[in-house]
Amino acid sequence: MNLSHLVKSLVVVLYETVRAKVVLTFTLAAGAAISPSVFDFALFGPIMCGTVAGCGGAFLPMNKGLDPIAKDGLQPPMMSAFVGAAMAHLFLNTSLSEGVINAKEKAHLHLALFFIASGLVNAFDLKPKKTKKE
Repeated sequence: MNLSHLVKSLVVVLYETVRAKVVLTFTLAAGAAISPSVFDFALFGPIMCGTVAGCGGAFLPMNKGLDPIAKDGLQPPMMSAFVGAAMAHLFLNTSLSEGVINAKEKAHLHLALFFIASGLVNAFDLKPKKTKKE
């Protein structure tokens, strides 16, 4: 679709804000449901739950399996969901959040800002251009 920059930016901001809420909700829910094994808190499970929740249905329908990754590699929404879920989970469950007032809300805000920034970079193709070496 050929949208104006303003409309495209608005869609990205709204979509990434909702995606941040979904990732944080599933990461926190998995952290509460999964019992810890090696560390004082469950580490791998909540991060993976938040990652899959933030992929935007890349693996649906379920018969596709891991074909989206095998065919095109890890897409930017998948990578940002993984990084965001990992950072939010580690911040909220380690000493990093000790003494932080409203740590969950602040983690949600920073997660949304990270998703919005990465979404705008991808939407407007703001990546560095590859140059030819002579």
